[in-house]
Amino acid sequence: MSPTFVFFRSVVLTLAVGLFLLASGSAARRPRAQVAFWATAALVHLVWWFLPELEGIWSQAGRWMVTIWVGALVTAVLLTVPFALLLAGRWLLGRRMPAGTQAHGPRVQLLYVGLSLVVGIAVSFGTVGGPLVREEVVQVSGLPEGLDGLRIANIGDVHVGPFIKPADLTAAVNLVNARKVDLLAITGDLIDDLDQLEPTLDALERSQALPVLSILGNHDKYPNEAAIVAALKLRNPRIEVLINSSIQIHPRGVPLRVAGVDYPLAADGRHMLPRDEQDAAMLRFADLAFAQMAPGEPLVVLSHHPEFFPIASARGAILTLSSHTHGGQVRLFGRPVIAAYDYMHGIYREGNAYLDVSSGLGHWLPLRIGVPREISIVTLRRG
Repeated sequence: MSPTFVFFRSVVLTLAVGLFLLASGSAARRPRAQVAFWATAALVHLVWWFLPELEGIWSQAGRWMVTIWVGALVTAVLLTVPFALLLAGRWLLGRRMPAGTQAHGPRVQLLYVGLSLVVGIAVSFGTVGGPLVREEVVQVSGLPEGLDGLRIANIGDVHVGPFIKPADLTAAVNLVNARKVDLLAITGDLIDDLDQLEPTLDALERSQALPVLSILGNHDKYPNEAAIVAALKLRNPRIEVLINSSIQIHPRGVPLRVAGVDYPLAADGRHMLPRDEQDAAMLRFADLAFAQMAPGEPLVVLSHHPEFFPIASARGAILTLSSHTHGGQVRLFGRPVIAAYDYMHGIYREGNAYLDVSSGLGHWLPLRIGVPREISIVTLRRG
């Protein structure tokens, strides 16, 4: 889903909420209320449209404004049915009561608007605020002694564009540097806005763990794949892009094979494949990516799509790093509202193999509820 599509979806939802308010009672139809709503909506969408051009404090303020609006808007849409029932009940009750004792409609409308704004403000902190660092330790049987304590950072779903800037990625890389990691893996969906590609790659090159190992995600592939791959390859050897290929590196002087697989998409480069075709494509990718692997060689795999994990573990990977899911993006009571994948967020284990799924550093939809932006760092230990 492109940033432009999200923008126009917001415009449509804004119109729907505005019409609901108009129909909800006389208080919302007052000229001052109408001017306040539509002027605010126009200002937010104007700022949103020019958000890519804003810099510094203006960019940050714009992102807060848009995020609060989106959170309030989604909340308002979810509250439409219960509040419509409440208003209908108030109307029926009011018709049966003596004059002067009817329930007060404006209070219901104020409650509707107030709840939406409160949730929008609350949601914005998890969406625009700084990322969390999630630390994981995994015990790997047979891990070479020299790799004991190896620390690998997983940064995925950056989505540099309207809501995430190269400066945000720079701050994340500085944070990883301060944690003294040995490897930095970018697990796909690096960038949505090609105009910000070069400063984005500059941010990656600030890493003290070189080369930075990168793969492609679905957002990198349409329509930007050729330009992104070309730019990444120009940064070699400081940035290594792995597309169904592998590289042997020597962190701490010990050989380690890192393989990266592509993201399976339909022939048009946009749409998801049916599950059986997706699995078949992943098997083909595995054959290519693991072709240079030597027997017994320690293997770490980067795959944007976490469903590659069973294939990676069957081929001997000790650790697979993924992203793509955004952790579900919306969680209530600790559980994703939509669990679209077998592996949604965090650490998973199959035998002696582990999977880490990052909830992502960024987003293309500025709405995170219960799933903050994050960087994950996995430490390998001898089991």
